[in-house]
Amino acid sequence: MFMSRNIIDYGKLVDEAMHIIVCKVLKVVEKNGLPGEHHFFISFITKHPAVKISKALLEKYPREMTIVLQYQYQDLKVDSKGFGVTLSFNGHKECVYIPYSAVTTFADPSVQFGLQFREIEYDYDEVDIEFLDDEEFEDEQANINHNLKSKSKGEKREKRDKKTEGNNVISLDQFRKK
Repeated sequence: MFMSRNIIDYGKLVDEAMHIIVCKVLKVVEKNGLPGEHHFFISFITKHPAVKISKALLEKYPREMTIVLQYQYQDLKVDSKGFGVTLSFNGHKECVYIPYSAVTTFADPSVQFGLQFREIEYDYDEVDIEFLDDEEFEDEQANINHNLKSKSKGEKREKRDKKTEGNNVISLDQFRKK
């Protein structure tokens, strides 16, 4: 007889695979922008421990929030754990960072594509949140953006190094006198 701790958690594995899809799609958009009519609706748990949003947004959306990536977004930065983006809310720009583990739905209505993630088990009212004042929040967002940009540069350098790794053969013909 199997004990519950010895079973394979297929739901968790499927969620992890779908998070990879979201990450890859966002990386394409980070690099190339949104093609054609594509746009995304992304819902996420606002009180997830790794979500970074302002106190004002958290008070307005105490459990879940849906953002739209279509026209009014900037500075999309994607990493392996989540993504950061600057959005416009009633003409006011806000930086947010959303880990993939906080995402509850991801949809691209232009192609009728959607992903629904399992309900994440958080007691929303029990999550203890330490608020940052506006200046601390801006500093935190600047750090996130800096870290994501640095990581992106490092990844580009690593890819370039891998491309040249196998190209160490030099033809001596170019140095011979003819």
